[in-house]
This record gives sequence, C-alpha cells and structure tokens, in this order.
Amino acid sequence: MPTQIQLGEIAVEVVRKGIKNVHLSVHPPTGRVTIAAPSRMSLDTIRVFAISKLGWIRQQQKKLLEQERETPRE
Repeated sequence: MPTQIQLGEIAVEVVRKGIKNVHLSVHPPTGRVTIAAPSRMSLDTIRVFAISKLGWIRQQQKKLLEQERETPRE
C-alpha cells in the first residue's frame, strides 16, 4: 500500500516492497516522484534519503518539464 510524504512542494509516493535497496524514480511527463523501499526501512529513514536527493529530484523534474512533447495525433 503506497504512502505519501511531502517534501516542501514535492509529493513523494513511497511503496514498501521485499527488496534490498532503495529505488528513486522521477516519472515523465509531469515529474511524479516515487520511492520503492525495503519493507523493514522506517519512514523517517526514507524521508532523510529523499531529502538528501532533493537537488537531483528537482534537476530531473526541470529536465522533464523542459522537454518538447509530441503533439497529439489526429
């Protein structure tokens, strides 16, 4: 079940899974942010990880928003 944390103006969706490492993703076209984290990891630890990657997240979102989009097909 996904949990959502707020980092300033950025909403981060957190999904806990049976994995070993944390996976951070910024999805096109809107720059939606998700973190897949191990089930045993606390929400505070996930929040600290996300805060440490805030510069990278903003850089990726800016890059996605500046990309040209294809016009819808007719």
